[in-house]
Amino acid sequence: MVTDLVPGAVLPLPGPSVDLTVTGPFDVSALVVGADGQVASDADLVFYNAPDAPGVQLSGGRLAVRRTRLRRGAERVVVVASPEVPGTPLGRLPAPAVAFADDRGRAFARFVVPRLSAETVLLVAEVYRRGGGWRLRAVGQGYADGLAGLARDFGVDVEDDGTGGSDPHDALCAAVVTATNAQRTRHRLPPLSVDARLAAAAHAHSADMVARGFFAHADPDGRNVDQRVRAAGYPFRVVAENIAAGQPDAATVVEAWMDSPGHRANILRREVTQIGVGRATGGIGIHWTQVFATPM
Repeated sequence: MVTDLVPGAVLPLPGPSVDLTVTGPFDVSALVVGADGQVASDADLVFYNAPDAPGVQLSGGRLAVRRTRLRRGAERVVVVASPEVPGTPLGRLPAPAVAFADDRGRAFARFVVPRLSAETVLLVAEVYRRGGGWRLRAVGQGYADGLAGLARDFGVDVEDDGTGGSDPHDALCAAVVTATNAQRTRHRLPPLSVDARLAAAAHAHSADMVARGFFAHADPDGRNVDQRVRAAGYPFRVVAENIAAGQPDAATVVEAWMDSPGHRANILRREVTQIGVGRATGGIGIHWTQVFATPM
């Protein structure tokens, strides 16, 4: 039986491997990331010029993921599709269709990505470890800022293809995560892992606050963090958000949040397990957003 997936849908991996085939005018690539949500080196990047990594092989539009052969410390393989003509908005192309097969070549799931618009890079799906097992998640999240979005969320050292340049602020966002986890450790709480979808939602909200000149959890259209996180393809049990503006660096903004009872409570919330941080500069300075969540 073949299961039709929607964004955010999760299935247990039916065996030691999965093959993903993306149809349409798209190039396929993959990122192997650790528990921190970041690639460790260039060896974690799989694309047409480097089609092999431990446990991941690319051949044409087909990507094979062998979870038992992944490098030590690998927690997730993120599958990416981009237009064959770089920079082409995905809204001008047919929606990518993804077929999933097990280690015997038997199809078990398919995913037609909902039509996007100005986005130029797409996170298609991810294979990830949860507890003692491995799962497959359909994602369908696009990046309007192209490869810069990947650099921001996964620590990839890339230069964009004329659609905005590489994004240098991921190091500051990573520093916020480090400072936040230091506070949690100080209070005997487990550290939070970075999730790319939460980071995308956080960055989008910071950029929106700068672009439209507001400072609030709800945007001028009434959308709140719950809606933004769901739109990023993240199904959650728990979600919370911190925002701030004007602080020049990670240490200062985390200190300000810890001095505010409501923000402090979010940072030290025991039931959250993941985090995403985004920032944008304009108006009174840097606008910061932290999103905390626990997946379904």
